[in-house]
Amino acid sequence: MEIAAPAKINLYLRVIKKLEDGYHQIETIFERISILDRVKAELSSSGTSISCSDENIPTGEESLLGRTVRSFRQRASLQEDFRVHIEKNIPVSAGMGGGSSDAAAVLILLNQLAGAPLGALELAEIGASLGADIPFFLSGYSYARGTGRGDVIEKVEDDRQLWHVVVTPPFGVSTKEVYGKIPAFTLTKNRLVDKMFTAFLRSNNIKGIPENFRNDLQDIVLREFPSLKRVFTALRSAGARGVLLSGSGPTVFGIFDREKADDAARYIRGEFPEDKWRIQTARTY
Repeated sequence: MEIAAPAKINLYLRVIKKLEDGYHQIETIFERISILDRVKAELSSSGTSISCSDENIPTGEESLLGRTVRSFRQRASLQEDFRVHIEKNIPVSAGMGGGSSDAAAVLILLNQLAGAPLGALELAEIGASLGADIPFFLSGYSYARGTGRGDVIEKVEDDRQLWHVVVTPPFGVSTKEVYGKIPAFTLTKNRLVDKMFTAFLRSNNIKGIPENFRNDLQDIVLREFPSLKRVFTALRSAGARGVLLSGSGPTVFGIFDREKADDAARYIRGEFPEDKWRIQTARTY
């Protein structure tokens, strides 16, 4: 069996406070986008194995993928073995949730292969124990509000497709390190989810979305990686309606009119001729 594992971007991210377990309480709006990994799984008669097209992705027993398989087997009380393979396309350590999406896809596939012994709530509980973004990917929602650690998911009802140019530099960022620098600035004082922002997702006024962009981690990442400011400048010059860092970065994206996205991507590629910069168009998935 095989399914797509889509990336995400954050259209909005507020950091509220640090929790006793070391994580942070946040409020965010997730959007799934059409940059995809492919995840394959099958029953195995020769032990459980995990492989990935990117040899740099950990696949051992204590990796996220390894723990995902183990947690599912334990929760479902299964003896069966599985063979899992990831075709990697989502950039790594880029603020796009690739690892979490792969883990969610693995949970879905293993559950199907095993005859669906676990319900959606049980899968979400496993996902939340492994990574805060995993419940969003398990939900299958195109847009969702995330609260708590980002693992409490509420669907945002909207069927509109947004179009983006997504720019990922040739280096990754540690989410843990970015959140560790949060005390250097004042946390958001307004601790309520911004209902006005999600209202824009339900309206036909696409201008309202970029006008309400927010990411409390953006200033931290830009201080650490000032070269990313070039991306903001280039996306705005290409006609982006709004530009924002996704999650803890370093990926930066812009919202474009559908008919302008491809031309904008070509323009950005001309501004970043260096090897290993990834410039992709994407839509809501």
